[in-house]
Amino acid sequence: MRKYERLLHVPAVAATACAGTALGLLLTTASGVAQSAGPTSDAAPAASSSARALGESVLLDETFTGTSVADPGFVPLDTACLTGASAEPPAGQSQTGPCDDPASQMTPPVPTPGQTPGWLQLTDQDYYRVGGMLYNRPLPGNGGLDVTFEQYQYGTGDAGADGIGFFLVDGSVDLTKAGANGGSLGYAQRNLEPGVDGGYLGVGLDAYGNFANDAELRGNGCPDGQKSPVTSGLPVPDTVTLRGPGQGDDGYCFLDSTIEADATQSSGFRSTLPGSLREKGTDPLPAKRTVHITVSPDTRPTVNVAIDFNDGAGFQPVLSTRMTADAPPTYKFGFSGSTGGSIDTHLIRALEASSVDELDQLNLVKTVAPPDNAATEPFEAGDTVHYQFLVTNTGTSELTDVHVEDPSVTDATCPSTTLGPMGSATSSMVCEGTHVLTEADVVNDTFTNTATAQGTAGDNEVTSNESSASVPVDKLDQVLDISKTAAPTEAEPGDAVTYTVTATNSGETTLSPAHLTDTLSGVLDDASLTTGPTATTGTAQVNGETLDWSGELAPGASVTLTYTVTVDDPDGGDAVLRNAVTSDTPGARCTTEGAPELPCTTEVPVTNPSPGPSPSPTDDCPTPTPTPSPSDSTSPSPKPTHTHTHGPGPSWTPGPDPTHDGGHHGGGGGHDGGGGMADTGSAATGAGIAAVLLLLAGIVTVRMKSRPRGRH
Repeated sequence: MRKYERLLHVPAVAATACAGTALGLLLTTASGVAQSAGPTSDAAPAASSSARALGESVLLDETFTGTSVADPGFVPLDTACLTGASAEPPAGQSQTGPCDDPASQMTPPVPTPGQTPGWLQLTDQDYYRVGGMLYNRPLPGNGGLDVTFEQYQYGTGDAGADGIGFFLVDGSVDLTKAGANGGSLGYAQRNLEPGVDGGYLGVGLDAYGNFANDAELRGNGCPDGQKSPVTSGLPVPDTVTLRGPGQGDDGYCFLDSTIEADATQSSGFRSTLPGSLREKGTDPLPAKRTVHITVSPDTRPTVNVAIDFNDGAGFQPVLSTRMTADAPPTYKFGFSGSTGGSIDTHLIRALEASSVDELDQLNLVKTVAPPDNAATEPFEAGDTVHYQFLVTNTGTSELTDVHVEDPSVTDATCPSTTLGPMGSATSSMVCEGTHVLTEADVVNDTFTNTATAQGTAGDNEVTSNESSASVPVDKLDQVLDISKTAAPTEAEPGDAVTYTVTATNSGETTLSPAHLTDTLSGVLDDASLTTGPTATTGTAQVNGETLDWSGELAPGASVTLTYTVTVDDPDGGDAVLRNAVTSDTPGARCTTEGAPELPCTTEVPVTNPSPGPSPSPTDDCPTPTPTPSPSDSTSPSPKPTHTHTHGPGPSWTPGPDPTHDGGHHGGGGGHDGGGGMADTGSAATGAGIAAVLLLLAGIVTVRMKSRPRGRH
């Protein structure tokens, strides 16, 4: 739980019989913070006399009790002086001098000049005095801000004036003067006098009560929801009021106040504070009020204010309000006190600032430097952006070799390479650098870059948190058009398929690099890469099952990638060559017809031919024509005519056998023997020839039927 949340529970603790002890433990309060009113002696506040919670990082610790203020970041205004000082400050320190001017600094009651422990005196008790103290060094806001200080407002009158203002401004401004005095308490505008430069939050600890109203043109230009409800323009005494951001004559709008409607009061309101902000008398010690302000680290912070009224009740929450505008990355702050027709003495002591959340030992806040941070037009390619790097040591030991590392800012320089321990005058510094925007920087609506800081603590290297800063840019269109084709669009096992990928820079800026990938896993399960990849520019290579290409493409330039695969034979995959091209280049899109969104995909189906019908069984051995049996007759018989038809060929008819005279050749037995043999041999010869022809015809038929079928 953050401290500003815990403060809301303090009253329950304070209500117990052991309120002082319990509250001191809860808030780690040092001596003097929760004491009862009316001390009889004064002692310098301890070094940690705040309500800081455990885990916070100390950013600043200044008691104002000594003879000088070491940190030159403290800038005194008007009548502000150091009561413990007896001589002008040494060189290199704050120029807050002694309170030794009788005309403007010594009207009693005031602390004895030159006596320590002392105070920061904003005004003495005289009319129309103005005094302030500015801290013109930025404090990091990335961990929120926790500020504790003691204020002393006292005087001899029954009603004093005006009050003490504490304010935060944007840490990028050069804080050299406060806002209007009087009822504006050094923060807001007043009539024609402008408010503080870069104002973010004004906390009015307002004894007189004008900071709560919008008289004197306070809150000029504010919307209805941020105008003061005190329309009478009259003061509401003893109030704490918060006002928001403003610049010059505009803003500083009313946010919240410890007031409630009361028709019996002339202003129509009364204060809800549980105690008074001032003390009547000449002794400053009874007038001590310890103020605790937290600003959460949120983009729109919550502001909490708690006050110890030096009455034994400890810290009491008085306001909790969420800001209406984003917080700046860094803060500067100031105090202001003033008098008018009513008078009081105004003193400050025991200032401590820390983060709400603990910071890294080396903390970095990168910001866009003035005047670039106030640019009203976007930056263009070729413009120079100026940066500041707030580097803070939150550790207890010195850091050496401190430097900033930023890939976009190559000229970062720091005023020193050493940072002192936390809370010291040398614990932080502001480094500077520039960057010239390139075409690659203006492809989005904003350009953001990130830095870190490095240092050494003893033998250990210390690295800060990362910190980024952004500027609006005049965006150049970035377009990478990608198309993909495959040829042929269908394939069979053994076929070659060639892919062509084309990428064209159709935008206004060079793509350096452009990049695309083609996933081949859905192809290589069915095929093998046989050629390529080749690219007309850039570098193409296959890593595993992914084709990767990168290269520079100027506006209008293109790259063509080709590669060929051969379908496996047989194909053991899913019979589809499927792949997709995509790109992580901003502005990449698919221009293949019907597929405007990435990825660009192609699918090539693989057709596996179906086997033809099996051949019918064929008699490879035709049965020959039977040979006639020999005749038992002795008489010759005429030779029958045999006609053999071979397919479509002509018929063949043998001629008639010759006539054999049995008497001429011998007896009948001779005739039967000779004639029979001759006839039988002739028939056998014809039958043999027919058988051979049939056999050859069968072989030819079988071979023709068993021939493989061609592709189709």
